[in-house]
Amino acid sequence: MKILYAWLLVSYINCNQIRVYVCDSKSATRYHYKSDCRGLSNCKHRIISMPVEKAMKDRTLCKWEQ
Repeated sequence: MKILYAWLLVSYINCNQIRVYVCDSKSATRYHYKSDCRGLSNCKHRIISMPVEKAMKDRTLCKWEQ
């Protein structure tokens, strides 16, 4: 039982550590798994990293990475 609990805890921590990249612009609507994604090449603002859960709330996955 302790092993199962430890595995669930590690899985939860790892899930929350997935970071994605977004263009820090009000009009940006996509998130990217790679900072050098082709979809970020048009970003005129800075590129920031955020947890995937936060990005998924108001953005969709980049069409180049689907």
